[in-house]
Amino acid sequence: MIKGKVYPVEGARIPVQNPYILAAHHLDAYPAGNGEMAPIEFPIDWEKGNDFSSTRGWKMYHGEYVPGFPAHPHRGFQTITYAKTGYIDHFDSHGNYGRYGNGDVQWMVAGKGMQHAEMFPLVNTDQPNPFEIVQIWLNLPAKMKMVEGSYEMHWREELPTVVLDKEKPSENYLKVLAGSYLDASAPKPSEVSYGHDENHYVNIWEGQLEQGKTLTIPQFPEEVPVQLFIRSGEVSVDGNKITAPSLLVYTSDSDVDFTVTEALDFMVFTGKTIDEEVFAYGPFVMTTREEVVEAYNDFERTEFGGWLWESGAPIIPADEGRFSVNNHGQERRTPPTQ
Repeated sequence: MIKGKVYPVEGARIPVQNPYILAAHHLDAYPAGNGEMAPIEFPIDWEKGNDFSSTRGWKMYHGEYVPGFPAHPHRGFQTITYAKTGYIDHFDSHGNYGRYGNGDVQWMVAGKGMQHAEMFPLVNTDQPNPFEIVQIWLNLPAKMKMVEGSYEMHWREELPTVVLDKEKPSENYLKVLAGSYLDASAPKPSEVSYGHDENHYVNIWEGQLEQGKTLTIPQFPEEVPVQLFIRSGEVSVDGNKITAPSLLVYTSDSDVDFTVTEALDFMVFTGKTIDEEVFAYGPFVMTTREEVVEAYNDFERTEFGGWLWESGAPIIPADEGRFSVNNHGQERRTPPTQ
């Protein structure tokens, strides 16, 4: 028997719970690009630099030419970005940069302070540029909030997929984006990440199952709630049906079997609860209001090391593949197959 609560999901925000701060599911049907990685035609119904239209099918967000989020600061938490479809160009105030997408996962620990830009280049000029990402804010405990920031890529080639039905593997699978499922494990994030310590049980999975199949989620300690996001479809558990779009947050003293009653598209988030106060305002997540005020003052004074790039919305040339430049611009890395 599970003990839990179902939260409705409205719009892009997934109402994730402690230790997560927020999760946003962005789905955009971008048109073809204009050769400069901007849309071939700009919307007529947008506020330049602040476009979150819910009726057009795609958004410019805070981008003024290329969609995305130009340079902005963070402190006190970390982001985990799953670029399921399309590309993201990353630049930060530590001199790191790169392009990732189509299944890659990026971890960025803001720690004591980091600026970054996340732009969504429309590289295809002869066809649409579909785009889907999930960005997650994972809290850091007070003792880790002022660690040195870090940025790292976990390429899709490094992320294991667990086949849940050998006869139809493409329709019945679970992909390990972070942590582990059964014997399959994703790469471990850096030591300054809350997800580095296995005793924090930070796991992020996504997958699909056909109607009639069973999704088994293993037991976790009581202080590690399971958060099941049903993007589409329906499941049944303990005689109750849970329909998309919704988030089930629960604890259980045993493994839990969910029966798929309608073809399922899902994500799962787990993590040990951080039993501390949270004060989140704007781009900062601290434990008190005073600490957030201090973060704003520090950023105004230091710009967290300053912005190293000519533009606040930098992009990478369209013909570049996936890569990352780490360690303050000193080390270039590419996916295992490149």
